[in-house]
Amino acid sequence: MKVLLILVVLSVIGIALVVVGSIYYNKALTYEYYQFKNNKIPKVLDGKKWILLSDLHGKNFGKHNKILIQSIAQQKPEGILIAGDLVLKGKPDSCKEALIFLKALVKICPVYYAPGNHETRIAYQYAGIFQEYLKQVEALGVVYLSNKSVCLEADGEQVRISGLDLEQKYYGKFYENTTLYKDVIDDCVGPVETDFEILLAHNPTHFPVYAEWGADLVCAGHVHGGIVILPFIGGLISTTYELFPTYDFGMFQEKNATMILSRGLGVHSIPLRLFNKPEIAVIYFQQGRAE
Repeated sequence: MKVLLILVVLSVIGIALVVVGSIYYNKALTYEYYQFKNNKIPKVLDGKKWILLSDLHGKNFGKHNKILIQSIAQQKPEGILIAGDLVLKGKPDSCKEALIFLKALVKICPVYYAPGNHETRIAYQYAGIFQEYLKQVEALGVVYLSNKSVCLEADGEQVRISGLDLEQKYYGKFYENTTLYKDVIDDCVGPVETDFEILLAHNPTHFPVYAEWGADLVCAGHVHGGIVILPFIGGLISTTYELFPTYDFGMFQEKNATMILSRGLGVHSIPLRLFNKPEIAVIYFQQGRAE
């Protein structure tokens, strides 16, 4: 009986620590700095600083994200890349908060926004609301890239930023995920055609296929850093319920492609973060051989 009581007390203490820790880590906004070196980086990006955001899910850091906006502005970026899930499925009001956030971001620098699975879900659940949302997003001057691309050019060199909007079947749980093939990406955004290709692809699981397609830099999110990050091990579980996912957070290399995978900013179905701070990813582009 005494042993059982001790186990119960320890369990209660453990749960309390997890809850308190999660409350802290959900609010502990931080910068993550990535030095991205590549011989192919053109002058329009060389020496520049960009911001990568993902998985806000309607969350607020301060009223209308005042703290988050100020933190981004302090970095004085040349551009902002959003790799999906500003909104939260089943919560159409999250579109209103996203618009307030985007209105502030475009005053800082150009914004390039690709959808994630939550944008796709809201588009299906609340078609009229989402279409109005997209109209207002584009009216703000945000470049919304749903299977579309935009080119930046300087001194005769081009960078293409493409946003991949995959069907829901490519976001299945780890035991039911549909295999993605290069031809699907070709059909969505077209084949590689410029000096340097940036692909905003929300789901990192398909990174080998993005590399096969020809991406130079992939910007992704979706897995929330593995939700719980275990020291010396990494992310514990992905948003597709895969234990110890191959792609959890940070930089990854596949052939000639690099992926920067953000831990994201918010939460949804599993409202938990532990040893896993919400991330503003700061990318420094530098021409040269990767070390």
